[in-house]
Amino acid sequence: MERNDLGRVIVDSAADIDAIEWIANDATPGVRHKVLWQSGATVLGLMQIDGGAINPEHTHHAAHHHILILDGTCHMMGKDVGPGSYVYVPPGVPHEAANNASTPCTFFYTYRPLEMPTGDDDLIIA
Repeated sequence: MERNDLGRVIVDSAADIDAIEWIANDATPGVRHKVLWQSGATVLGLMQIDGGAINPEHTHHAAHHHILILDGTCHMMGKDVGPGSYVYVPPGVPHEAANNASTPCTFFYTYRPLEMPTGDDDLIIA
């Protein structure tokens, strides 16, 4: 069943967030994420990339990405970014995150699919 947090009040302390399990991806060693909020395909969460690891280049053809670096440094979109840095990746733009440092890089991200009008009052989520 797909998670749906829409309309739920969520107040998580730092300890609550630390207790959420990191989800590893076998295809990308050293890269993991945890979901903080989800409704359908829209996801807000944390991603962590170990030193020397890469989240390889990929493209979301129908989704926006917003990224805020919390800890460590990564190389994204041609720049080294550290704590407090913000990255926006529009739909259709190839991107990767490479951690060239020896310590993990942790960032908050949003993944929001495009909403496409159908000509009436309904929206289709692409």
